[in-house]
Amino acid sequence: MSAFISPSHAVTAVDSTANGTINDVIGNKTDTHDGDSVMAGIHVLNEHAHKASKVVPSGAPGIQVAAGDAASWTLGSFVQIVAENGITSAFDIHFINLEVVSATGTYEVVLYAVETEISRFRFTVVGTPNNLKYTPIPIQTDIIPANTKIQAKVMSSSGAADTITISLFYHIY
Repeated sequence: MSAFISPSHAVTAVDSTANGTINDVIGNKTDTHDGDSVMAGIHVLNEHAHKASKVVPSGAPGIQVAAGDAASWTLGSFVQIVAENGITSAFDIHFINLEVVSATGTYEVVLYAVETEISRFRFTVVGTPNNLKYTPIPIQTDIIPANTKIQAKVMSSSGAADTITISLFYHIY
């Protein structure tokens, strides 16, 4: 038998971080999204593809976020979108739903896990904002730990106290 292949067929522990044998790298059939084996990766993909989408806020209007009003391209203040302990499982964000946009122009939105940037996107509104229908904007974040507060800031090309009202679509793990 080659020195590079372990003769052991022992089952590795769940979510083991060992790399001593091929079994360690492949992992345990019950590895979770917390592991780093091939099986843990498959578990994450399965949860990602087959868990239901959720929305926040649910059963309520979206949350208004204001641009900095001193000058164009100035971020406004932090606005809480998800309270600490508001989502009690690990999750990732997939879409931002624009519910209301106050004025024409270009907007840049920044999402934060507490105060660490996790996503940034831009959109432009042409025409009368109140007569437009908005398609959810696809984004992708890393998996965010359970109980993490999510905040947003926005800036706009006019900066004239422009506002947006948003909600988030997410998946739990």
